[in-house]
Amino acid sequence: MAPRHRTGIILTGGIGDFITSLPALRLLRRGLPRSEILLAGNPLWLPLARALPFLDEVYSIDDLPLHAGFMRDLPPSHPLSRFLARFDLLISWFGDREGLWEKTVKAACPGRALVRPFHEVHAFDGHASDYYLSTLEALGLTEAAGAAQGASPAPILENASFEETLPAGGASAVEGPFLCLHPGSGSERKNWPKEDFLEVARRIFQDRRLPSVVLIGPAEEEQRTFWKRVPAFITVREGLPILEVARTLQRATLYLGNDSGITHLATALGVPVAALFGPTDPNRWGPRGGKVRILLQPASPGQVLSALGGLLLPPDSQAS
Repeated sequence: MAPRHRTGIILTGGIGDFITSLPALRLLRRGLPRSEILLAGNPLWLPLARALPFLDEVYSIDDLPLHAGFMRDLPPSHPLSRFLARFDLLISWFGDREGLWEKTVKAACPGRALVRPFHEVHAFDGHASDYYLSTLEALGLTEAAGAAQGASPAPILENASFEETLPAGGASAVEGPFLCLHPGSGSERKNWPKEDFLEVARRIFQDRRLPSVVLIGPAEEEQRTFWKRVPAFITVREGLPILEVARTLQRATLYLGNDSGITHLATALGVPVAALFGPTDPNRWGPRGGKVRILLQPASPGQVLSALGGLLLPPDSQAS
């Protein structure tokens, strides 16, 4: 029996980068149905990747000596060379501006290598998801017009099933409908004021009796003290594993967050999302989905509440 065709993918970004790559990963599976696809990525989001039906194997970049790829004349016996030599096709969304990584990859990979470092997205005329998809055009794979992430009939992770990582009744067990808030991001300058998040939580409980769950992760370290003293209708969840974050989002009635990976994850899971953007451009970085409302900062709590209320209306009501 002939050896199975093997495709390797290297993606080193955060959760948002992973989510925006999903349409390309799905297209790659459709275009190469018989290939064994391995994704080497950030251990932060690898548990999510394991739940995807279009990947056969995942591998942590922490176990790869990627720095060696910038050496000149990397020997074939080096662990990185041996890893790259496993693939008939290698797609790298990681690299450098000088081209050292690309030279190493093409020397070590016995098959075809496509190197499109993610920093090139800043010169790409379009959305980050479309940047990933454009890489596959070299393989003759193109997404049908309007069928990219979010424009597809269903969000790409809507039916995903995630393994429970906490005991039954643990931190993800919030009873009944709730608004999920994620008040942080990877950059303080992208964050809407935490006081405004709190005001929205107060008013949506007052008007609709909808309690809130606040997700606090490592990037929100400076907000921990603020969220320790909150009313009883607000539940704060700190430091949840990424699968529990996903499970909590799946149960949410609504979601409100900044330009962050968690906001992209909520959209991909099919949660109605209100996303606050600024100074980043939502046309390039915004979550794509039929249940998404993007608000540009500065925005008032009243404007955000109006967007959240619109997300609660049935589609025919919104069209009228």
